Amino acid sequence: MNKYHLIVNNRAMHKTMKHILILAIVSLISTTAMGQERTLTEEQRAQMEANLNEYSLKLDLSEEQKPKFVEITKRYGQQMRGLKDSDKGRLAKYKEYKSIRKNKNAEMKAILSEEQYETYLETQEEMQQKMKENNKNKG
Repeated sequence: MNKYHLIVNNRAMHKTMKHILILAIVSLISTTAMGQERTLTEEQRAQMEANLNEYSLKLDLSEEQKPKFVEITKRYGQQMRGLKDSDKGRLAKYKEYKSIRKNKNAEMKAILSEEQYETYLETQEEMQQKMKENNKNKG
């Protein structure tokens, strides 16, 4: 195989991994959004763990990075669920969402390499676009 074929194959694999990650994250969001209760069932917890593992593979996290990534993701996930369940107005929720996201991104940037952080932000953007499309289709 020449260098061109390796690059093309690597890009195809990267694109496939992105799609898998998006599906995993959408699944995570769907799983955690189900029901109004804050406690997760064993099935939901297992699904969340599987999604986190997929994400760590996508970002190629080191053994040192994995527990930090999981802790940050879970902590901010709890904040997001709390925000979703709050009685705040739409604008207040949006402002708090932006603040939570900014803080989470800052923590992620501190533990991820530049390349991993780029991939993390790209994936976040893709998820946001997918959520916008889903909201348009609902309304």
